[in-house]
Amino acid sequence: MRPYAFALLLGSLFCAAQISGQNISGKWILIVERQGELVLGARTELRYENGKISGKAGAFTVQGTATGENVDLQLIDGGKPQATMKGKRVGQSYEGTVVSPEGLQFTWRAERDQEKNAPAVTHVFAPTEFQRYFSPTTKPVLHIHSGDTVKTWSLDAGGNDATGKRQSRGGNPLTGPFYVDGALPGDTLAVKLKKIRLNRDFATSGTEIVNNAVSPGYSAKLNRAKDFSGRWKLDSEGGTASVAGTSEALKDFRVPLAPMLGCIAVAPPGQTVVRTGDSGDFGGNMDYNRLREGTTVYLPVSQPGALLLLGDGHAAQGDGELGGDALETSMDFEFSVEVLRDFSMSGPFAEDADSWMAIGIAGSLEDALRTATTRMARYLESEHGLNSNEAAMVLGSSMKYDLADLVGTQVSIVARLPKSVLAQLPPRKHTL
Repeated sequence: MRPYAFALLLGSLFCAAQISGQNISGKWILIVERQGELVLGARTELRYENGKISGKAGAFTVQGTATGENVDLQLIDGGKPQATMKGKRVGQSYEGTVVSPEGLQFTWRAERDQEKNAPAVTHVFAPTEFQRYFSPTTKPVLHIHSGDTVKTWSLDAGGNDATGKRQSRGGNPLTGPFYVDGALPGDTLAVKLKKIRLNRDFATSGTEIVNNAVSPGYSAKLNRAKDFSGRWKLDSEGGTASVAGTSEALKDFRVPLAPMLGCIAVAPPGQTVVRTGDSGDFGGNMDYNRLREGTTVYLPVSQPGALLLLGDGHAAQGDGELGGDALETSMDFEFSVEVLRDFSMSGPFAEDADSWMAIGIAGSLEDALRTATTRMARYLESEHGLNSNEAAMVLGSSMKYDLADLVGTQVSIVARLPKSVLAQLPPRKHTL
């Protein structure tokens, strides 16, 4: 090799190493998966110096080398290597394979931690497809960051848009999922419902009381009307909904409009897939009529990016959604997200201007009540520093319960404390 060619080669290798070092040093999000299931999601801070890489990834120490665009790393715990990682730069990220000491193979990727780098953005998103399952494998429709706002819309529960046109099969087709960059398991996603507005003048509801809310004798002897319609007329200017059918008894019946979203959820843990008509600790079809404009919903993150889904608009709904379907309608809405890092909640919570709410979801009302009460008691103990006796005094004197949802395989009860009560307690430890 000629001397000048050798010099050029050395120079290019040196530059590649410098570029690699510049790209490696700093904060990263490390994701390790096996056959599509999350194994490790950790915030990582790496340092590059003289070809060597060092840092931390959760409980692991990271050590390795970089050559050009390639990296060789080890995850070390207790002084012993727990995994060998090989990868290369792909765009602004790194990805590759992992091998455990037992020979198990995984895949990994590392993306820049965007906690402070990206300014808040408002996205206007027009959905073209809709999801009928909560799943960790659904491809996200949009990447957003903590602090961002999204303006979008949803179909009604039957799959119809603002014009009444069918765009999806029924069963609560939802908008999303939205991938929140930087959100990891162990975080909480705060979803602020900034606007929830009607976008059409009609809705439909169920016309029979759900069976689990009445005695068997009532359901066996229903006094049904022939060709009875569950259609409602929505008067946005007047702020009311009226029965649009031919019922003489209900011709003057009006209910105030109170637009809400029945479904707000992140992806469930593991490889669990749940239909959007159901709910769980990840949120879902909670059908709680206080999930309306101005409310913030808190959901525990179980998958990288959270994978947020929203929809199932109701023009109004009584407690429990007794008709099986409330005043179902399409909806325009606007929300913002915030990632509460390294702060995990046990299930869905919510707050509005008046109250703090723990949402209990289970297969029976009894278990839902227990879940909601336990979550509120533990919240008072962990966040406000109360002991169990003090928590009992507060809850026994001031707790309010809302019967949120009686529909589906899961039902929900909400334990609710007025903020006037919480204001008399020691301040909570975390800023939400």
